[in-house]
Amino acid sequence: MLEALSSQMSQAHSGTDVLDLAGRRLQWLQNRESVLAGNVANANTPGYVPKDTASFQGVLQNQMAMTLAQTEPGHLTGRNSGGSATRTGINTSIDGNQVNIEGELEKIADTNDQQRLATNAYSVYMSMFSIALGSPSA
Repeated sequence: MLEALSSQMSQAHSGTDVLDLAGRRLQWLQNRESVLAGNVANANTPGYVPKDTASFQGVLQNQMAMTLAQTEPGHLTGRNSGGSATRTGINTSIDGNQVNIEGELEKIADTNDQQRLATNAYSVYMSMFSIALGSPSA
C-alpha cells in the first residue's frame, strides 16, 4: 500500500518544479553575469574575443521535455527547428579586441533585470506557501 501511494505521489509530482526551475535560472544568471564581467574586464586586452553563456532555453527543454500529439494529418508535428542566431558585423579594434562595451553593459543590465524578476517570482511563490500553511505574514 505504501509503495502504491509513493508511486502515485511521484506521478503527481512529475510536473515542473517551479522552485527548482527558479533556482536553476538564478544560477544560470549568476554564471552569465560572471562571464559578462570578464568581457568588460578584458575590454583592453589585445585579441580578446568576448564570451557568453549558452541559452537558458536548453535548461528549459530538459526540464519540460514533452512532445505535442499530432491528432490529425494536417496538424504540425511540434518539433523545434533548432535554429540559432549568429553574430555578424563584429567590430574589431586595431589590437584585435572584439569587446563592445555598450553591448556588454546592455547584456549586464538585462541579466540584472532577469535576476530581479526571478527573485521576485521566488518570493511570491514562497509567500503563497506561507499563506497555504497558515503561517503569519511577516
